[in-house]
Amino acid sequence: MFLFLLRLQPRARATIAGVFCLLCGNVWCQAVDSPPALRRPVALAVSTDGKLAYSANQRSGTISIVDLAEGRVLAEIPVGKRLADIALLPDRRFLLAVDEEGHELILLDAVDALSPKVVRREKVSPYPVSVVVAPDGRRCYVASFWSRRLTVIDIEAGEPPALNIVQVINLNFAPRQQLLVPSENRLIVADAFAGRLAIFSIADMQLIAMKQFPGHNVRGLGRSPDGKKLLLSHQMLNDLAQTIRGDIHWGMLMSNDLRWLNTNSVLASGKELYFGSHMHPLGEAGRGASDPAGLDVGADGTVVIALAGVNEIAIGREADFSLTRVSVGRGPVAVKIIPPGDSAVVGNQYDDSLMVVNLKDKKVARTISLGIQPKELSLADRGELLFHDARLSHDRWMSCASCHPSGHTNGQTNDNFSDQSFGSPKRVLSLLGAKDTAPYAWNGKAETLAAQVRSSLEKTMQREEPPQADEVEAISAYLKTLELPPPVDELRGVKNEAAIHRGQRLFAAHDCARCHAPPTYTSPQTYDVGLKDDQGNTQFNPPSLRGLSHRGPYFHDNRAETLEDVFRVHHHPDATELPSAELADLIAFLRSL
Repeated sequence: MFLFLLRLQPRARATIAGVFCLLCGNVWCQAVDSPPALRRPVALAVSTDGKLAYSANQRSGTISIVDLAEGRVLAEIPVGKRLADIALLPDRRFLLAVDEEGHELILLDAVDALSPKVVRREKVSPYPVSVVVAPDGRRCYVASFWSRRLTVIDIEAGEPPALNIVQVINLNFAPRQQLLVPSENRLIVADAFAGRLAIFSIADMQLIAMKQFPGHNVRGLGRSPDGKKLLLSHQMLNDLAQTIRGDIHWGMLMSNDLRWLNTNSVLASGKELYFGSHMHPLGEAGRGASDPAGLDVGADGTVVIALAGVNEIAIGREADFSLTRVSVGRGPVAVKIIPPGDSAVVGNQYDDSLMVVNLKDKKVARTISLGIQPKELSLADRGELLFHDARLSHDRWMSCASCHPSGHTNGQTNDNFSDQSFGSPKRVLSLLGAKDTAPYAWNGKAETLAAQVRSSLEKTMQREEPPQADEVEAISAYLKTLELPPPVDELRGVKNEAAIHRGQRLFAAHDCARCHAPPTYTSPQTYDVGLKDDQGNTQFNPPSLRGLSHRGPYFHDNRAETLEDVFRVHHHPDATELPSAELADLIAFLRSL
């Protein structure tokens, strides 16, 4: 049979091999000529007739076309370097994908469903992570993560359509999720880290309002069928709770939530946000629901939320007291309800699989592998899986990624025992580039990454079993792969080299390198620089200044909202006072690191 298949054209091979697998009772895995590889599905689109799913694969940079009824992969198309999102245009012929690493918006012609072809590539602001399309298909919006920008692009009729950038908007946060509310002429853009929502007028792309709520890691946005409610999946880290098992067990330290907000309250220009809102806690005592991710809402009001850290989805409606949880594959991050609405497809990032779930009986109906994975993962790849696995925490309330999304920081403060005391919550530190900046923790007591990983598993996540040596080794190996992105000003192309050079001289003149020594801009010692935590501690290990433009607020307790506040309000260090021009130069240098 195998030799016979090899003599056929690829499409024929896929079709016959799929039939062969079905006759044998096996789930379709891949076309027989696809080599073992990691695909890592992170986003989904479903055709309007519900027959096909398009999976954007992060690691392989490919798009998989899947027949949902037959449960098989029809084709896998190389598209880019690191895909982050995908959207189907209303004409059902064209697809849009964003390539986070290639910094492109990609247009594909899918007139042949088995063989979509790339017909346009448009450079956008670096690190695009999401794209949404207007209902008429004539405009789309791309959110770029590390460059903190929103790009407005017209899709002009033609063969193929043209992609024309009409506006680029700077944001004061790193965006990820977007939601169009065309009936109200609004676009909602969510902060990828903190609980902030930027509301833009679609007509002129003016910022109407900035709303804030207690939460972080917004990974899903949706709207109820009647349009009255806005749905958000997110987490909340409570700095009044401590990293003890009791506070974790009851969901007091880290909660995972589906928030229902009144649409009018969100879109209004005032500060009111909570009128008519409520929440579904995603988790219960003894059974956490870590890392809620993508969500979708059906025409009948059914909502499906991926629970990435616990390998489940939650299904229910607004009036339900609680939502039903269904076990799926490893790392579910994307979900789409399949027309007409009685089932949903789930993208399992770390299984390289899709699952079709029956929403009425709440059971998995079909598992579809996107292809054969390598027999053995690298040490760092194993660490990545553990980093995103809530089974490493007490009652599965959080993963490492809950506090360190994208390996960075959620910007919150956490009251853990890393400084051998409770009662003084400290800012969660970024892990990007951390491999070069030992020692670790605000008091510098962890001399190696492995020591810090072990301490976090034991003292913060409160796992029942002691961490295994191979787990600590794997997570440490993964952390060593986390590189710093370029500075925001560099990504936007607005670096002021002259100001940076002047600021560098000021940095040296004021002996800032005493605590923040190049090239890592930190040092292994602790210092008293006039700061004191709630327990009276005055000795702190200085965090690295590299990547400073991607951080904020600042200091161990977030007391400085901006870099300007560090110097103007808190006079850091040693009551330093700088003229405005010199301060602007110093900040330009710090933002360039």
